[in-house]
Amino acid sequence: MLFQKLALYANLRTAYLFLFYLIICVVSFWVAYEMRFDFVLPDNHLVDRASTIWWVVPVKLLALLLGRQFDSILPYFRFPDAMRLFTALLGAAVFMVILWYWYDGRGVPPRPVIMTDFLLSFLLIAGFRMLLRISAERGWNRRRSIGEAEGVIIAGAGEVGATLCAELLHRPHTGLRPLAFVDDDRRKIGRFVHGIAVEDTTANLIAVAHRRGAKKLIIAFPSASPKVVGELAKKARTAGLQVEIVPALMDLVRGRARATQLRAVDVGDLLGREPVDLETEAIRQMIAGETVMVTGAGGSIGRELTRQIVDWNPARVILIDQSELALFELELFLGDSADRERSHYVVADIADGTHMQSLLEHFHPGILFHAAAHKHVHFMEAQPAEALRNNFIATAHLARLAQAAAVQRFILISTDKAIHPTSVMGASKRLAELAIAACQQEGNGSTRFMAVRFGNVIGSSGSVFEIFRRQIAAGGPVTVTDPEATRYFMTVNESAGLVLQCATQGKGGEIFLLNMGEPVKIMDVARQMIQLSGYEPEVDIPIRITGLKPGEKRNEELSHLDESVEPTDHPMVLRLKGTRELITLDELLGNFAGNLNELNKATLKQRIQTFVPEYTPSKDDFSPLT
Repeated sequence: MLFQKLALYANLRTAYLFLFYLIICVVSFWVAYEMRFDFVLPDNHLVDRASTIWWVVPVKLLALLLGRQFDSILPYFRFPDAMRLFTALLGAAVFMVILWYWYDGRGVPPRPVIMTDFLLSFLLIAGFRMLLRISAERGWNRRRSIGEAEGVIIAGAGEVGATLCAELLHRPHTGLRPLAFVDDDRRKIGRFVHGIAVEDTTANLIAVAHRRGAKKLIIAFPSASPKVVGELAKKARTAGLQVEIVPALMDLVRGRARATQLRAVDVGDLLGREPVDLETEAIRQMIAGETVMVTGAGGSIGRELTRQIVDWNPARVILIDQSELALFELELFLGDSADRERSHYVVADIADGTHMQSLLEHFHPGILFHAAAHKHVHFMEAQPAEALRNNFIATAHLARLAQAAAVQRFILISTDKAIHPTSVMGASKRLAELAIAACQQEGNGSTRFMAVRFGNVIGSSGSVFEIFRRQIAAGGPVTVTDPEATRYFMTVNESAGLVLQCATQGKGGEIFLLNMGEPVKIMDVARQMIQLSGYEPEVDIPIRITGLKPGEKRNEELSHLDESVEPTDHPMVLRLKGTRELITLDELLGNFAGNLNELNKATLKQRIQTFVPEYTPSKDDFSPLT
């Protein structure tokens, strides 16, 4: 019954379209004759028109059928539809002109009539369909304007801004209605983009917002500097506007996002991190056709690494995480970008040497990104045995297994907290660096071991940004450990891309340091996030100083005293060269043999100092070491 109804509907729609095109074809051909002879047709041409219309109209209808115009929905009419219509009618006109020359004009309409008929047919059909589209869109807009549609100002009248404007106009169900553009290119002021005026420069945003009664600002500069974004966000807050921004330019170019996939302006947009230019050809050559394994794939860094890796067409990706939920969410996150036949999601503990060995022997990865780690400083300070087991000992054993399995590249994701560490977490990562350096020294060179250090990642799980966001949503207070505390920050996209860049440059045994820019005060981050949420610090949302937690530093560092910093082929990547004598892996592991859980914190921290003498343990939870 349902199929019968659908068939009946399809037949009715085709019948209506046939009738519509038939009327247009008859009218345009009839009028074309009239126009050719200034509406005074000689008797012989009256006869010609009557004798030729019976086959001319079917030819045009056949051309429309071949041009798939009978499959169209009339109100949906854009440039590609217009081109298909134009091509179909032009084909019919060319066919009739050929007939005119073939029969020397006998029984065929005059050439001026053929061309006038072609143009009239196109204009009538295209014009009617355009009117239907405008009528449908305005009808939607009227209904939305009565309801909850918000008036928006678009900052940026370039290609991205124009695309966004068109999408919002054609998809009124988004609930956003463009009112005006602002743009710093004064040549655009007073012009129109899709019927929406470019009213002024961004400097006069507040006046435009008040004049138009806008509710929201959309920043359509995907490559705008943090300074520009910050100034626009500040003006928008003054004007009482909500602020959203289009996706990053790279995501738009690669098709990972659409201009309408807006997001709120985050403090990460204001921290001064400029877009990173990667040497994409080197990354492509390294990954394309290769089997790549990622441990800790469900974490913040692992997930972004995986997303970027699959863009470079690896033969297979082996995604390992101890958390089943994290892998499930990773699968949803990757969506169709990761081919199911080439993506393997494995729930595994990296400390389970037997399981990891079987995975390495089964998949034979050429590249292994080791991102699995415990990273929360105060948790690991209370559980030093677990930090050492997972971050150091498991890494050391995995490195040996990778070497035995002939993995070509082993990249350890390290941290700036490994530099002159004051926390067990940082010290455990420093020991992991020493472990892979020992593997490089002891190996035959078949595996290139390298480590990449960087600081805090904006938006990673448990990051200060997530904590502040939750605290602001709850009405405060926002907690800051120390008013002078500073941290280095990078976006997750930037850090993962630079990890890939480091992997292409590693010869074996290096520690790479990502260019972290200038350190940022945590207090400034807290204030900016409160302001971006539409509140005033210390007025609407209080800020409370809690003091540094055990193991936390006031300020992070970039290199050890015994390390020199050297440039590499990429301006955002630095190479660290140490002068310390390397330790064997057996020595390192032997110092932590046995059941670590049986040792107290002080003993464990003393053992760490044996190989990491620059480690300064926290004195908040146990007596000073001697």
